[in-house]
Amino acid sequence: MSRALDPETAASLKNSNPETVYNDIVRALSSETDSLLEIEFLGKSHPLPEGCNVLVDGNSIAIAKAKLVQAFVVARKNFFKYVRDCPGDKLLDFRNATAVMLLMDPEHLTAANSRKSLIQKSQKEPKINLEVILRKELHFVDSYLTSRLHRHTKSPTLWNHRRWVLKVCQSIQMEYDIQHDLKSVVLVAAERHPRNYYAWSHLRWLVQSFTMCSNIQTTSFDFSKLVSVVKDWCLRHPADTSGFSFLLFCLPMPGYSEDVSKTELRSSVCSEVLRLAVSFQWTHETIWVFLRTLVASGGVFEDETAAFYRAIEDMQAVQPNDHRFLEAARSWCGKYGQKDQG
Repeated sequence: MSRALDPETAASLKNSNPETVYNDIVRALSSETDSLLEIEFLGKSHPLPEGCNVLVDGNSIAIAKAKLVQAFVVARKNFFKYVRDCPGDKLLDFRNATAVMLLMDPEHLTAANSRKSLIQKSQKEPKINLEVILRKELHFVDSYLTSRLHRHTKSPTLWNHRRWVLKVCQSIQMEYDIQHDLKSVVLVAAERHPRNYYAWSHLRWLVQSFTMCSNIQTTSFDFSKLVSVVKDWCLRHPADTSGFSFLLFCLPMPGYSEDVSKTELRSSVCSEVLRLAVSFQWTHETIWVFLRTLVASGGVFEDETAAFYRAIEDMQAVQPNDHRFLEAARSWCGKYGQKDQG
């Protein structure tokens, strides 16, 4: 495959100054907004006006891929200029270079680790100053994880960087809102990139780390609400196996309201998922693997167990030629199900 540039792209690159492009992109990425940045890459079908390197509208940013390549070259030069010994007055320039490099390549581990080093240098500062730095870093990485950037939303490097930042938050007992993370980061990233294993694994770690550590302050965490939000999301994305796997992970865990028993919660979720599966005639694997696992665990009432088997029979009667996963679910329950259900 030829690596030659088409005439239009070559002319655009020739007429623009890489330093100017870099500065414009850095300025856009450094915008201070209450909401996360929404970044998009523009292809050839959306050329920018002459003299324009980046489009900014509130918290929305659009960057042409060719311009980003130009900025990356400058960012890389600045990065290696300061990576070994960065003067205090150049720390911001160094951080800006890593931002552009990670925008170009979300798996640039050296750039991500350099941002960690900058945070480590700030850990000697007063707690209030460190909290500001950590919130800015979360704003940065969350903007990349939730933007319409296919590689970034499922980047193990960026998700691991976010986990590292949150561990620093834990170490200083910084107050944290898991519900906000669920709705504004994880579910958005899962929407952008279906079956986003890294996003759901991150949420699993969040729940385990921030709800099981007594020295961590969490803001208004309601476990039953977490289950409800995840369940509703899964029902809007019935083929997302990663989402349903997380929902299964949530159901046996303690911590929700004491007036709702495990069996009642499991049965309620099972009943609602089963009702919609029958209503919409869902026969794909994700739904029925979830239901069979829930029923076979013995953690639902007898009514839900009976409804599960009855639903399989009814759907097989309606769709006699499309019940491979239905039959597999019934067989699996018969083989591995608990004998003392209910």
